[in-house]
Amino acid sequence: MAWPRCTSARIHAFCLDLLTAEVPKYLKFDVLNEVQQALFIDRYSNKSGLTASTDLNGQPLKRFRDTPHYLTALGILREADTDDNALKNCSVLAGLDSYRSLLDDTRHLDYSAIIEVAVEVLNCDIPLKERLAERVKHVIVDEYQDLNPIQEAIVWSLHELGAKVCVVGDDDQTIYQWRGSSVQGILTFDKRYPTVTTVKLEENFRSSKGIVETARPFIEQNAERLQKKMQPTDAQDFEEGDIVALSFADQQQEAIYIAQNLQALRGTAIKEPTKDDPNHSRGISWSDMAILLRSVRASGEPITRALDAAGIPYVVAGMNQLFGTAEAEAARQLFYFMAKRPTVDAAGLNAIWLGAALGLDATKVQQAIQKATILRDEFNANDMRNVRYGLQRVFLNFLDECGAREELVLNGRGEIAFYNLGKFTQVITDFETINYHSKPVALYESFAGFLEFQAEDAYPEGWQDNQYANPDAVRVMTVHQAKGMQWPVVFVPAMLRNRFPSKRQGGRNVWHLLPRNGVADQTRYEGTIEDERRLFYVAMTRSQKFLHLTWAPVTGNKLFQVQSVFWDDVLASKFVKRRPQDYLKRTHLVPAPKQGVANVVFSFSDLKYFFECPYQFKLRVLYGFNPPIREELGFGRSLHNALAEVHARAIRGDYAAQSDVQSLVETHLHVPFANPALRQRMEEAAEKVIGHYIEDNNAEFDKIEFSEKQIDISLGGGVSVVGRIDLVRRKDTNETTIVDLKSNDRAQPEDVTEHQLHIYALGYEELTGKRADFVEIYELDERKRKPRSVDNDFIEDVKHKVGDAAEALRQNTMPTAASKAKCGKCDYCGMCSAGQAAIAAKV
Repeated sequence: MAWPRCTSARIHAFCLDLLTAEVPKYLKFDVLNEVQQALFIDRYSNKSGLTASTDLNGQPLKRFRDTPHYLTALGILREADTDDNALKNCSVLAGLDSYRSLLDDTRHLDYSAIIEVAVEVLNCDIPLKERLAERVKHVIVDEYQDLNPIQEAIVWSLHELGAKVCVVGDDDQTIYQWRGSSVQGILTFDKRYPTVTTVKLEENFRSSKGIVETARPFIEQNAERLQKKMQPTDAQDFEEGDIVALSFADQQQEAIYIAQNLQALRGTAIKEPTKDDPNHSRGISWSDMAILLRSVRASGEPITRALDAAGIPYVVAGMNQLFGTAEAEAARQLFYFMAKRPTVDAAGLNAIWLGAALGLDATKVQQAIQKATILRDEFNANDMRNVRYGLQRVFLNFLDECGAREELVLNGRGEIAFYNLGKFTQVITDFETINYHSKPVALYESFAGFLEFQAEDAYPEGWQDNQYANPDAVRVMTVHQAKGMQWPVVFVPAMLRNRFPSKRQGGRNVWHLLPRNGVADQTRYEGTIEDERRLFYVAMTRSQKFLHLTWAPVTGNKLFQVQSVFWDDVLASKFVKRRPQDYLKRTHLVPAPKQGVANVVFSFSDLKYFFECPYQFKLRVLYGFNPPIREELGFGRSLHNALAEVHARAIRGDYAAQSDVQSLVETHLHVPFANPALRQRMEEAAEKVIGHYIEDNNAEFDKIEFSEKQIDISLGGGVSVVGRIDLVRRKDTNETTIVDLKSNDRAQPEDVTEHQLHIYALGYEELTGKRADFVEIYELDERKRKPRSVDNDFIEDVKHKVGDAAEALRQNTMPTAASKAKCGKCDYCGMCSAGQAAIAAKV
């Protein structure tokens, strides 16, 4: 088996797969993202060790103020190489023990814990090591320069098991040192691993000669780097005036210049060869242009104001400046209103939503606010938990009641507005996941406080969006977020001393909690001029052709008055012009957005949503709309996980019996949002279903070939599908059946399931080289099997459907597929005109 190309992010996925496949208890653990982790620590401030710990001066840590520093300390202690002697008087070590226990008790993992536990398992579980040694023969690690010590420990462990290791990386793009990565990792690779062969990839297939020849001498100033010399390949023609460096009297003038040149460059011809036409060109569109900042939070506002004034569509990546958009601020004000904040009443909320340019009907908005008021008064009167009071449910219902529809949004901003509203639902989910069991009054009050005081700073500036979301709009993002991306046009503003390179931050930080001498190579966390030079190199090389570098003093701030120390390095390039350019003289074509996604990777869940309704897929996957939390959430997964253990044991010759049922349910039932009475009912139901399954299938446990088998199907044309097959079972005739286990909790249209099963059949064939004979839907609640012979025509049809889905994603054409039955179950029907019409139809 070859481990697929793996970045540091995918190392987390590999480790999580390892844990859930090999250590059954982790099947029911939920993974906390960084925001949820901070909320989790705040909610359990004593049990998490936060308020029980002190800083290096012996002062107790405080909620909110010290949460981010404590969170960072927990990560460093688990991911870095540390000196136990230097840390022996550090109270955060005891806090870490408490935090580990809390994670285990509440069935959670955070990102650091995923890898920490995986390393422990790899080191201590001898049978597991033997199974992996047999299975994993090749390890390919992309972006190797971004690995930190504990991630490197995973790679080394697999190497020690006999796997051949291939790493791909660029030391000049080591930009995550603040997360623990070190350029020394890639620089010393050939000294730590035996028999290393180095292959230099020195041709640049992205950028023009001007970009490459400007960036290369700049990064060559770094002393510690691998010897290489990047060469242009004429991927883009260089023309004088493509690269410009200018200074301005103030930030407003700088921002106006950016807006004017975005407008001038729109429609400019850019070379884009195709298979059929090596000379093909197209007109640059809004989504071909990016504004990259060292910090969007610090420098983005003057620019977004100028873009607004010029009517230029844009999206700010991640959660940066989310509440600077009218639609997200209107959403925030709704929850201030629900929390009875005195700053907003019904009339004020009405004005805010009508002023958000969403094309809403005034009567519907007024009615939506009236219903919200009734609900608010109701839960304030009884203060009892009820699913109707859930934050996400209330928000989606409000959007439904006020008639929010993508096609109604004014000024062509439908995609952008819904993209931002989708991001707001992620904020709700992050908060509600941790605080779901709070009573409604406290829930709404605390959420309003989070929105007011914490939310804007809670999301790291490197927070990534969905890779497939691609509205035709200018991108505004940090340089870190831009890693791995490219655009025909790139602006890098705010080239200021103390901004880029960034000034080392003062004030309270993690090193008030941890001694610097307790962490090996500690200086990398605080950054050096070489690190900042690598970051600026990344910024420049995101450009394919046009690159504009600018700076302007920040009025009233003495720190930001002069140009960056990198400025003179830029001006030394003969390719850089120091005067404004007239791009209207260039050849112009009709602006045509580039297909957003070259390589499309679908999960089975993605395809399920797409096959049900492409527009539901757009709302859920591209815009990121989160569904309401349901109290029964997790029941179907719990059954699935329990049976996964039954099957895994059977493959090893350990057959489950009725006496194992209670233990299986205790191990795997995880319904974190259920009230006690519902949990009891689900526990009884789970015991019944699992008992029946063992009774009905124990005679065939010796015929199981695979369980929870990961597959990766390449369909050609840059399209692939990844996922897991529930079960592969042999019949007495030695024919093979692929089984998909379904409970009522995981129900879906049968035609969608049959398409899914034939995708599994493709995966089985790619995995084994053999065609499966049957696919089977196994209905757990009904104890019923629905076998189907594998149909070659059906498989070809599925291939075409997946290819059509990928093309629809590339072309951003995802229409509704409305029907009364389907739309009635959709979480987002309230935001879909076709869905509302289908439900209202008499037939």
